[in-house]
Amino acid sequence: MRTLYLHIGFHKTGSSSLQLAMKEQEQALSEAGYEFLSLGKKGNSSGCVEVSSCTGQLRFQLNTRLDELLASSSGEKAIISAEHLCFLHQRESVELVQRTCAKYFDKVNVIVYLRRQDLQAISFKKQGARGAVAYRSSSSKLFGHSEGAFPAFTKDIETYYDYFSKLILWESVFGKAALSVRSFTREALQGGDIVSDFLALLGGNIDISGRRVNEGVGRREFLLTHKLLELGVAESELLKLKPMMLEENTRLVPSEKDAQSFFMHFSDSNRQLNDHFLKNQSGLAFDSDFSGYPEWGNDRITAQDLFSWSPQILASGIQKPEGLRDALLADRIRQIRSKSLSGEVLNSELEYLEKCLSATACVSKGRQPWYRWLKKKKATGR
Repeated sequence: MRTLYLHIGFHKTGSSSLQLAMKEQEQALSEAGYEFLSLGKKGNSSGCVEVSSCTGQLRFQLNTRLDELLASSSGEKAIISAEHLCFLHQRESVELVQRTCAKYFDKVNVIVYLRRQDLQAISFKKQGARGAVAYRSSSSKLFGHSEGAFPAFTKDIETYYDYFSKLILWESVFGKAALSVRSFTREALQGGDIVSDFLALLGGNIDISGRRVNEGVGRREFLLTHKLLELGVAESELLKLKPMMLEENTRLVPSEKDAQSFFMHFSDSNRQLNDHFLKNQSGLAFDSDFSGYPEWGNDRITAQDLFSWSPQILASGIQKPEGLRDALLADRIRQIRSKSLSGEVLNSELEYLEKCLSATACVSKGRQPWYRWLKKKKATGR
């Protein structure tokens, strides 16, 4: 009886660490009786799902690569990790996954890790700031590049973060016993990390060490990359600016109010999730403590930021750096006009806007023609 362990995500729940650990230690898995199958060199098989846009809405479609990968398997127990599978939310798509797996395996265990929506969204949007081209990565396609730590509530966002509707669909297709839903928190994970927890779900005595993958993005890179992509800056120009973004690693954090608002937007789905899949004393499937966030976030570009970054932007070697700096200033002024800022904050913003402009302000003074200077010199003898 052949068994497939199918890890379907979600994104930003340690998937890269899990995949790399299993890829690098395939031999240990094999000795324990497990065959690790992957499409990518780092263990990721998300390439089996195509992500495209049609009339402004994202489409997710299984391609033939999952079938080809499963057909290459020969072991009794196999593992595949593909977090893009969590994008699938239509019955025909999930049924196609089930039929594809059933061609080669008698039993399928679907394993999914969930992270509280606000924490997952911050991390996933940071991933979109690592690139230099808009709408190329899955994060970029889903979130876009608007300002702030959180995306706007589009239909795609609503669907992606409705964990309950998605998982109840997977359960109805694969069967209740097939689904293992885990909370991606240190307290809930066996051994405190996803590798230990995943191996525990497999059962048996498997010795594989954890693998940490650092995918962090600092505040400056997050804010500038998303803003420049939103403004339409070319890839070649953005790449010239990337080095100056990497010089600062301040952590980007939204305000407590914004984080709580984003999470509570999915409260109805989470209540059903709590009742069916993921029990938590909050009644919302996840811990509802938001005290780790500050009262005021730092997930918006300020005039003080632009004043601090201007010298490096002007010296970056991009074409027309003054024009880009002024575009950022103009965008900030529009933001200020659209919001009701307190007097203190408004005065600070105006002060730094003035400093930005004063740094390169230059008034050309009139100069006398050379012959007048010569005439004056003869007259004075000096």
